[in-house]
Order: sequence, then structure tokens, then C-alpha cells
Amino acid sequence: MPPRFEGLRRLQGPERFAFIAVVRQWLSRQPVYRRVGLGVVLYFILALSAYAVFGGNACAVMADGKMIAVADGEKSAREALGELTRYKSDQAGQPVAVTEKISYRGIRAKQEELLDQEALTKRLNEALTFKASCTSILINGKAMVFLKQKEDAENLLAWLKQLYPLEAGEEPLFKEQIELAEGSADINRIIDLESAKKLVLLGTNKILQYKVQDGDTLWDIARAAKVDIDQILISNPGMDPENLSIDQVLCLSKESPLITVVATRQVTLDEEIPYPVEVQKDDSLLFGEKQVICKGEPGKRTITYRIVRENGLETEREVLGESIICEPKTEVVAKGSITMLASRGGSVRLGRPCSGGIVSPFGMRGGRMHEGVDIGAGYGSSAEAVAGGTVIYAGWQGGYGNTVEISHGSGLVTLYAHLSAIQVNCGEAVERGEQIGLVGSTGRSDGPHLHFEVLIGGAPRNPANYLP
Repeated sequence: MPPRFEGLRRLQGPERFAFIAVVRQWLSRQPVYRRVGLGVVLYFILALSAYAVFGGNACAVMADGKMIAVADGEKSAREALGELTRYKSDQAGQPVAVTEKISYRGIRAKQEELLDQEALTKRLNEALTFKASCTSILINGKAMVFLKQKEDAENLLAWLKQLYPLEAGEEPLFKEQIELAEGSADINRIIDLESAKKLVLLGTNKILQYKVQDGDTLWDIARAAKVDIDQILISNPGMDPENLSIDQVLCLSKESPLITVVATRQVTLDEEIPYPVEVQKDDSLLFGEKQVICKGEPGKRTITYRIVRENGLETEREVLGESIICEPKTEVVAKGSITMLASRGGSVRLGRPCSGGIVSPFGMRGGRMHEGVDIGAGYGSSAEAVAGGTVIYAGWQGGYGNTVEISHGSGLVTLYAHLSAIQVNCGEAVERGEQIGLVGSTGRSDGPHLHFEVLIGGAPRNPANYLP
């Protein structure tokens, strides 16, 4: 209905017919009445009267000028909204208000378009936004965390400063600009203190949890979840990365913490200066073997550092000054240059990868080729490189479990499987006899042992021919 006739619908009974009579009398005095004829004017009056008498049969609920629901009347719509607002207030523990501007308009609608009270309430709940008063934490000027009370926000910030252990002389500060602001927000964004702690710490409300399995290391977990080890440490304050326990639950998050706790200190230390190593080739030694000709000696110095830690992890160490007490002495080492080749057969022997005898030999086993030897050794005993070389793989490898592969040059590769822990990284250079991991039973294994393989040009060879 045009705005100027909107009030006509609100007239009831005698008032409505009195208004129509006044309109008819006014029209009779107008020249147009005589020109167009009595019939046309009467038709106009009857049409206007019908619209005024009958109006619309439904009520449209409008939010910011957009129709969101159709009720059988304005009273029903107002009651549904009132009931929903009371429910939301009880749920939030404080009064709530609708963010959008609500209005009601009479319309004509089919019976099947009218919503009953339950459907109307559901539609309003889906379409409207309810807000409540809160305290927001602004991080670098942007509201990121919303809590019911200012006290909760203050407690959250105080908890963060106490979360990470402090060294002597450190004072915790926030890296970001942090402010508190009073206002209102969508009730779905207002959270309790415990939820806010997780949000600030993990950077997300979606928390992935992982239960530690037998043989897991922090490196394995980080690689499988595609999360940095430092991020796991930050997400689990107080954990000991060197002593994971079976069934221990870790929180994993790929997000960064919303707030960074920074602690800075200045410290003066007496420390050793590593001695340089001069390497000389010796054709009488095997590749990977070495002999010290002149032993090195470390130097000593007094040094002052400025150390910065973020969320408990050191991120910066700046040298402010140092004083040399004594210079280091260079170590001279002879290293073997004879390369082990397949053509040498068993004439060139490798070192032993671990203590213990061979409990399962190279060859067919259970209808399948066993491409290495199994060496019986206790759980957690040392696994060592049989010759010098470069680590080309360090990680989980299917049924082999934790596995290390080392390339020794000229196509010779050795493999160490079922390790309980890996202590080298891919690309790292290792020496003959250097510990690369711990014996275990990861992957498909019946018990603790080391599966050891020798591959030359990619083909497996019997390791027994090369072991002392």
C-alpha cells in the first residue's frame, strides 16, 4: 500500500466508514467528478474501500529493510522475537539485543507461506544477529578476543605472562600492542575464560589432539602433522620433548598464538671457543675412518649476550661484547680416502651398526626375500654408522618404522630400520661409529632388533659379507 494510505488499514469499524464518506463528499465537489462520470468515481471509491477494509492477510518481518519471515500477524511475530530474545539472554547470562533494525509490514500471502510459531522462531534465529555487552582484547588495534567481563580479560593477560618459565632478570612483556575495550559483540563470539586461553595460545578454536604412540618422537609427530616442532612446544607449555610418554595427549595447531610473550635478559658467561679442524687425506685409511695427528684444544672467552625469548623459546642471541682469555689450538685429522666398491666383494669390511649377533640372515624368509640382516640388540641400545657418509633419509618408512639411510659414495648405501629414536637429520654428515639412533621395534617388528641393509647401486647385498 502507498505510504499515504498506510494509516487507512489501521482504522476500525465506524471510523473506517466515516473516513470513506468524507472522501466521497470531497470527491463530489471536484470538477473531475463531473467530467469522468459518477460510475468511474464510484469504482475508485469502492476499490479504495475494499483495500482499506480487507488490507493484507499476513505480516512480513523486516530486518534492515529486507524481508526475513512471514507470520500470520504482527502480534505473533513480536511474540516470537520476544521469546527468542529472552532465550538468548538466559543462554548468554546477560541481556541481549538484536543488531538489525526490525519492522513489520502487512502483506497478502498464501496460507502455505505463513510460518507457525516454532518455524518462525527458527527462521528469526537463523536470520538475526544478537549482541551483548563484553570486554574485547584488541591486538594491534583489532578486536580478536571477546569476554563477558573485564576481570576475565585481565586474568587472561596475567595468566599468559606467568605461563612460560622466566630466567633471572627477565620481565615478561607482550610483543603485540594489547588494549582492552568495553563494547558489544555477537554473542556467538563471546567466550569464557578457559576457551579464551586456548584461543590465545593456539590461535584457533579448532584444536587437534594427538595421543602419543609407542616409538613416537617429537620429530615424527611434527612431520606427520605438518607442524613445526617449535609450534608443538608453544602449544603444550611445560612438556618435556625428550621424555614423551605413551598415551600422552598433545595439542597440535598450525596457527600461531594470538599474543606473544617476550622476555629479554642480559647475561655474561665464560665459555669455550671451539677449535678448528684441519683435515688431511690419507690413502692408507678407509673412507670414513679418521686418525687424529694433533689434538685440538678449545679456547676460552668471557662473553656478554642479550638473549630474547618468545613464548619460552629463544629467538635471538646478540653478542654485546667479548674478551678472549686464550685462543683455540687447531686439531689436525687424517681421513681415509679409499672408497668401498662392490668389486671388492667382502675384502673391505664395515663397522658394526650395533652390538649383538645376527638373529635373522639375508635371503628368503617365509616365502619373501629378506633384503638385510636382523641384529639382536636391547631396546634403546646405540645404533651407529658403519662408515662415514651423508644421511639421505631420516624418518618413518612404512613397515621399516623409524629408518635412517646413509650414502657412503660410489653407490654404497646402508639402511638402519625399526629404530626407537632417530638422532640425525637428512643431509647431515656422519662419521664411522657415530650414533645415529636407538634400537627399537617400530614398524612391522616382533621385538627389539636392528634391521640392517647394504645396497650397492640400488641392489641389496648380504651385509654379513661386510661386517666384522
